[in-house]
Amino acid sequence: MRRHNLGEKLSSIFQLLGAEAQDIIDWAQQEARRTKDSGESSQDFGKATYQLLGREAAIRLVQQNHRRGRLTTKNEVRLRTGLKIEMPVLYREAGVRHPQEARNLRHNLFHESFVALITKLFPAVSTSVPSTGQGSLSPDLLVTNIDPDWSFVVEYKGYRSITLLSESEILKGMRYQAEYGTAWLVTSSTKSVRGVYGRTLKSEEVVKQGLNRLRNITKRRAYTEEQRENRGIARKGITHLEKQKDLKIRCKLISAEELLESCRTGAPMKGLSITTGMEFIDMLTEEGFDQEAEHVLKIMKMPARSLHSDTVTSVRLIE
Repeated sequence: MRRHNLGEKLSSIFQLLGAEAQDIIDWAQQEARRTKDSGESSQDFGKATYQLLGREAAIRLVQQNHRRGRLTTKNEVRLRTGLKIEMPVLYREAGVRHPQEARNLRHNLFHESFVALITKLFPAVSTSVPSTGQGSLSPDLLVTNIDPDWSFVVEYKGYRSITLLSESEILKGMRYQAEYGTAWLVTSSTKSVRGVYGRTLKSEEVVKQGLNRLRNITKRRAYTEEQRENRGIARKGITHLEKQKDLKIRCKLISAEELLESCRTGAPMKGLSITTGMEFIDMLTEEGFDQEAEHVLKIMKMPARSLHSDTVTSVRLIE
């Protein structure tokens, strides 16, 4: 009890449960005993009871904070209940949609669409989620072929966008290329960077262009909530790019067609491929993946709060 401060945690849990605490304790004990007797759970009675109480308290914490207009963090849940819980799952149980759900859903829709495409084009490939990368970076997908032996990494950038792909994402793709040799950045952007940077990407040039673009955004007057949000995003982007001023890397910008053709010959071209949303949709449609193409189009057109799917999970990232 003392080692894990369970006394304080229980007091916090009872405070969150309020007047219904005793009824919930009785229910938790009955449920813990039932799952143990039926073989549904191998946990001891005390631990199972504690976790049931903590989860119910965490749900009420989310609901209370939501009524006050506050976001509940994983750290707050851990401090108040002692439990580690996936926040989108907890929010779903509390009847509230977690902001991360939209990001998870966009990523998962992109993931399923891309995996369907690449396994149709190359039936022998295997796909996996890399656990290590350069520094704190890990790409979203590793595509590997055995005979002949080749591989490349993929990063998804799916968001509602009518603008150029952000410079931060281009730099991320360049870092993946430097680490893995061949990288493919699949985006929902409607505008290509090829007309801006040409065939060779230089990190110094990308940072300079990005800083100029973002500083112009921060100087504009903001009248609407969306404009104020964009200014805030721009300020964060400036901070991120300024940290990468000393990044000295360059790479060749290649098309998806060049990358795929080189894979067919058994040796993926060294470089970074960047695909726009409409280009990705065309590739999916050509291979008969109409539903996946529709998913990508929804990501491009619909606000995060309106995006949903009956077939793809949004409470966690697909791995």
